[in-house]
Amino acid sequence: MLPSLVGFTPQRSIVLLAFRGKRTCGAIRFDLPTSTSAVVPKGVASFAVGTLCKIPGVDGVVAAIYTDETIRTSGLPHSDLAKVLGRRLQQAGFELRGLLCQASDGWGSYRDANTPVGGHPLSDIANSAVVANIPTESLPDDAETPARVPDAPAADKQRVRDALAGYRRLVEIVPEDDSDELPPEFAPVKNLARFAEDALAWDEAAIRANDALLLFVLQGPGMRDLTMLQWASSLRTGHVLVDEADRWKRGGRDMTDAGAWASPNLMMGIGPRPDPERVERGIRLLLTVVSRAEDAERPALLCMLGWLNWALGRGSRAGRYVDEARAIDPSYGMAELLDTMASRGMLPEWAFDVPTSR
Repeated sequence: MLPSLVGFTPQRSIVLLAFRGKRTCGAIRFDLPTSTSAVVPKGVASFAVGTLCKIPGVDGVVAAIYTDETIRTSGLPHSDLAKVLGRRLQQAGFELRGLLCQASDGWGSYRDANTPVGGHPLSDIANSAVVANIPTESLPDDAETPARVPDAPAADKQRVRDALAGYRRLVEIVPEDDSDELPPEFAPVKNLARFAEDALAWDEAAIRANDALLLFVLQGPGMRDLTMLQWASSLRTGHVLVDEADRWKRGGRDMTDAGAWASPNLMMGIGPRPDPERVERGIRLLLTVVSRAEDAERPALLCMLGWLNWALGRGSRAGRYVDEARAIDPSYGMAELLDTMASRGMLPEWAFDVPTSR
């Protein structure tokens, strides 16, 4: 059941599935360490347990190690790590309900002395009656987040490319800082927060009519961050951020500075829990627009995809989008920031809150 609960099939990972009583209440994934140093398992276990302790009310856990290694006659791989991890979890007061391993050629439990040599066959998992009863929409589609967002049909990419060129020509004739002289083509973005809010409700026809304009305005750090944070919160937040930007501008600061727009606390995961439904709509829209963009225009939107997934607690998926952005432009500032946050295992504070009932 674990892949359906975390939304993807883990690879080379340690996964902790947290329980509050009889119900799952969260899952945390960590990279499986590659170092052979004897001190690494202790460090990994301590960090994993410390992260788990941040989830309120957790009293039980199932730990699973996913590895590409094979099961040897001497037992399951990574047994030293599993032993340390299991001991640390129990010392922290958690009921250890399972300590499992899925290897490349079988699976087993580190706590089951009767696990056969070579482990149990992986077909046990694929053909399990439990898997058969999981709704299809809950099963992970591991092709859903490829290493690169797939390209849209060539005709759509050409249409967006031509429209972007037109917007760039138009903006060259606009007097600097004179929003009253905007060409009519830019009328939808005169109210930036309203434009970002309306985008969440676009149907396919509206997306087709506005995709190039959205792609154009999101190239600026200000609009990128405004839209991203507004989608994770509310239109009211968007208006507040626009007001902050206006005050920043009147103070003589550079409008292109991301700090003029982004609320530092919200950006770093401190604040109220985002509305998942709004975030999901924003993610779907961005995936469509990114697919129609040339590589040079992708990093801003890929970073938005990374942050929005991170905001939902999907650190692994967020990392894929950040990796794509950095492959295109290694020096892109927001991608560097998100990469640093991910490499330090940072998660938003609201990921550890107990969701309120609706």
